[in-house]
Amino acid sequence: MPSDTQSSTQPNDITSKKSYFQKKFALIFAPITNLLKLANSLKQQTFKLLKEIYHFLTYKEEMFYYASSLSFYTIFALIPMLFITFSVLLAFSHFQDKISDIQHLIISNILPANAEVVIKFMNTFLENGSKMGMVGVVSVFITSLLFFRNYEYITSKMFDSTPRKFFDSLIMYWTMITLFPLGSVVIFYFSASAQGLFMQGGKSLIYSDLFSWLATCVLFLILFRISANKPLHKRTLFFSSFTSGTVWFALKNLFVFYITYNKTYATLYGSVSIILFLMAWIYVSWLVMLFGMRSCQGVLKWLNIEQKDTNQKEAHNETV
Repeated sequence: MPSDTQSSTQPNDITSKKSYFQKKFALIFAPITNLLKLANSLKQQTFKLLKEIYHFLTYKEEMFYYASSLSFYTIFALIPMLFITFSVLLAFSHFQDKISDIQHLIISNILPANAEVVIKFMNTFLENGSKMGMVGVVSVFITSLLFFRNYEYITSKMFDSTPRKFFDSLIMYWTMITLFPLGSVVIFYFSASAQGLFMQGGKSLIYSDLFSWLATCVLFLILFRISANKPLHKRTLFFSSFTSGTVWFALKNLFVFYITYNKTYATLYGSVSIILFLMAWIYVSWLVMLFGMRSCQGVLKWLNIEQKDTNQKEAHNETV
């Protein structure tokens, strides 16, 4: 009987010791367990936040399709718009002798590399364009109109704004396309003046690049402001446009470096590679611009600036 009692109490002792050690281990490792749970929770929240930011900036990944659509319309509307641009420039006798320099300025920004080859192709198209009749003029108008309507629709998505009415949009962008030549002339004039003014050793290239960067940022600023079709916070507009302009300017230099040292496509496709590079660069440029517009809208939404401005306007209207 005593032996049976000892054998029955021994498992109980083992069980109690086991539970005792389990409690001790639980107390010891409880902070580590809680820390792991907290880290896992933070990880999930971080991924969720990054996913929401990504979906917002890319407009639920539709931005890539929007950039492709704009690139498609740009390829078709590029020559007609350039034809209108240079036709306006040629109307001013003072700039007729500088038309080749202005061509190089514009084309070097549209396609940073192989600009000379593109200019030759473009001159051929422009010479043919000068011979077109009424049907050609109508086709140029329709092509430009389709491009601007597509641009209006997409930019309204980026800024969560209401698209302009048809005639308002037509007047706005047709004014832009006719005033753009004058703007390009101003950029060309100041760029040439800057290069001549700072022609001291290697400083000429530095100041020329600095002015080109500044002109790019100002162009982004103007496009953001016009495309939004709603009031924008000035500091947010300034920051987002200059950031986008800086990114685009840096990518342009990287693109030139890539084309210069990577001869794969030039070897495979020959002269056709210029068209491929042109399409790729136009697509990248539209992506940068759309990301910049969406980032501007994201900052406005994050800081709740739009709601504050709306409340201030409503309060002002009530007092009036």
